[in-house]
Amino acid sequence: MLSRPRTAEAFPRPDEIETVSPAFIEVLSGLLAPGAAIVRLDRGDGGFRTASTFDAQGQHVPQPLAYRQAAASWIVQRVPGLDPQLAHELDLGTGRLVAVAAGEPAFAAA
Repeated sequence: MLSRPRTAEAFPRPDEIETVSPAFIEVLSGLLAPGAAIVRLDRGDGGFRTASTFDAQGQHVPQPLAYRQAAASWIVQRVPGLDPQLAHELDLGTGRLVAVAAGEPAFAAA
């Protein structure tokens, strides 16, 4: 996994899809293991099936499969029309949802 510190960025980013509400982030964060800072929607056949989570340094934060599936489902329902050909990352600190090129490593949007 890519490991690098978080940095401040100009807002909005050109690849930013949406900034989700703090209430949504609070509910989603309550589902996930402590330390999760980024939720990455994993591409699958026919769309997004699961999500992966990473801490602020880009290290993978293990989650039960059911939680990863629920997180992906909630994000897709909250932001309909996401391109299934791209991965997407949601920053739980800022609420920014950004598109990530298919070949980029996880946490590339940070």
